Amino acid sequence: MARFLLIALLAAVSLLAIQARQLSDAGPSTAEVFWRAVMPDSPLPDSIRWLLHPGNQAAQGGSLGHHGNRGVLPRGIGSCGRETLPVLFPPARRAPLGLLPRDVADSIPFSSSALPDALARLGVAAGSAQAAEMEKPLGMCETPSLAGEAKFCATSLEAMVQGPMAGLGTNEITPVTSPSLPRSGAPLQPFAVRAMRRIDGSRFVACHGGLYPYTVFMCHDTGAVRAYMADMEGARDGGKVTVAIVCHTDTSLWDPEHMSFRLLGTKPGGEPVCHFMPYGHIMFAKNNATTRSSA
Repeated sequence: MARFLLIALLAAVSLLAIQARQLSDAGPSTAEVFWRAVMPDSPLPDSIRWLLHPGNQAAQGGSLGHHGNRGVLPRGIGSCGRETLPVLFPPARRAPLGLLPRDVADSIPFSSSALPDALARLGVAAGSAQAAEMEKPLGMCETPSLAGEAKFCATSLEAMVQGPMAGLGTNEITPVTSPSLPRSGAPLQPFAVRAMRRIDGSRFVACHGGLYPYTVFMCHDTGAVRAYMADMEGARDGGKVTVAIVCHTDTSLWDPEHMSFRLLGTKPGGEPVCHFMPYGHIMFAKNNATTRSSA
């Protein structure tokens, strides 16, 4: 039954986007044209372009969320120059339809109150497992922000870019991603940190890709953080990656039951909590942000 519902869902949502996808074969999508117009000096990251062109690959499940426990890094990195640490880089996941064109995404209701309309539009049966999964990201997007944190959910690339512009108070922004993180991921192993470069600035807007029938980004003001670009090398396979790392320096208002505290054995207001930016996730900084070596 679940397999039948998934097939029905894919058929229904495919009808919504088929015209826009036909154009992508002949040239850049409207989202890519938009990106070039507003950030001409910043190429669209491959990980974001991948979300725009889902092709015929099988749907991959999951729900909208933050970076998740697999992205949390051991204590010490970013604060005392830890040289080696165990890290698991999970494989990238993509929603069945990827990142929709804005006109298509905007035509689909995205709120808990309008969920029945969205289910009907997407061909999802009320009361089904798929309908229950769709409630989770809606709830996360509608949960009130923490004190001092601004957040929003974006269902298109355009919204995902315009939100950080508003949040940072400027149209001059720079995207920050983990540029060489493998899409297929990498198994848990010790990684040697060969170099860390501090990204200037203490306030960014981070957007974490999540899964719905289509891609949804949960974006938020990072609050007080330190950000780095780190060059790392796997001790077992010698694989080299460059990843963006964010260290939250003020966790005093975080939920004491947050997964990060359980993993690290810390508590709110304690040591910084650091995580890498997974494949397909993105952070925005003001254009004057530069990287420099970190001691």
